[in-house]
Amino acid sequence: MQPGPQEIENRVHELRRNHPSLLLIDEAGRSTQGRPILAVTVTDPATPDDDKEHALIIAGQHGDEETPRATALALLEWLVSPAAAATRRRQKIVVMPCVNPDGAEADSHLTATGIAPNLDHGPDGPRSPEGMAVEKIAYQLEPELFVDMHARGFAGCSFDMVLYPATRPYTEDDNIFHAVAARMALAGEKAGIPHMTHPLTWPGWGGDDPDEPSTTLFAYRRFKSLVMLTESAESNAWAYPMPLRVKAGLARVRCALDFGNRRYPRLPHAGYPCALVAGMFLSGIVAMGDTAARRRQSRIEAWRHRDAFTKLERCTPEQDRIKKLLLHYNGPPLRHPVGVQTFAAGRLRLTAAAFDQKDLAATAQTWHDGCATLTVIPVEHLAPGTHKIEVRYN
Repeated sequence: MQPGPQEIENRVHELRRNHPSLLLIDEAGRSTQGRPILAVTVTDPATPDDDKEHALIIAGQHGDEETPRATALALLEWLVSPAAAATRRRQKIVVMPCVNPDGAEADSHLTATGIAPNLDHGPDGPRSPEGMAVEKIAYQLEPELFVDMHARGFAGCSFDMVLYPATRPYTEDDNIFHAVAARMALAGEKAGIPHMTHPLTWPGWGGDDPDEPSTTLFAYRRFKSLVMLTESAESNAWAYPMPLRVKAGLARVRCALDFGNRRYPRLPHAGYPCALVAGMFLSGIVAMGDTAARRRQSRIEAWRHRDAFTKLERCTPEQDRIKKLLLHYNGPPLRHPVGVQTFAAGRLRLTAAAFDQKDLAATAQTWHDGCATLTVIPVEHLAPGTHKIEVRYN
């Protein structure tokens, strides 16, 4: 099974020698048999880190799946190329190209101690050094994007897949995840391999039980990351040629990374569409901050208390150009700002915005998307209680 752990290590260090200012190598841990588990960071050092989105791309959790490891190396080569300059300026990307080096060496699905690393993230934490290495890097990054690359090596098939975990009900996450997965699948098909996309409901991997121990659910539960799991078509008996498998895999990941370079139409800031922590685009709570780092702090804190946002209701009967809402929050006071997002039909101009009768029109953000005008009212320190929001347009 190629590339093996030693080849991966050699090629990563060669990239480091050729691009010392763009690429850093960290040893996230050691496998059961003592092999290094590498985490490779690529970013533009000339851009302040506070202004960057974070992405974590992992591969090789199952040692009998070679395509993800080869794709991870191709991704690193692309990330240090001139074509990825815009992505390096806007993002900090960490690639773990071979999470399970012992499994890769032995062509084994599991670790040397018989653990599936992707199912080692339950409520009590990982048992394996491979799982610990992934969580170590994830907690350091608190990533906006998390991509877990796999292949169906044991089964083989003629199509690739882009999958995503079950998401919190009554939010936009299922819509967002499906939209991103569909775009990634289209990118893979343009590269030459048919694709399928659907929610990840395999037992233990991403179903309705919030305590299921999968890597994908861990990233969504802890960080509210935009989470994607990809599957390449391969088997020991027959597979698409490796260059084609890598081409499709790289196209998918590049498509996902592009979401971090622009603004999602119904969210107020540029970057990955994971800022909506409660509710919907038209009535919701979003992370706020003047840098990506501060929005990350806001997202993580608000997401930790997501159950405390018990209701954001629009007062009825609604008026055409006056929108009134009630926010019910019963959690602890928030240290980081959040925003209350609402909308009105038509392309309108904001004339007033108030939170608990405090005038916040000067700091509110307004933009147009399709047939709606969207507005976010920033709240510096949300306290528990019932809060009144009023927005006026003309």
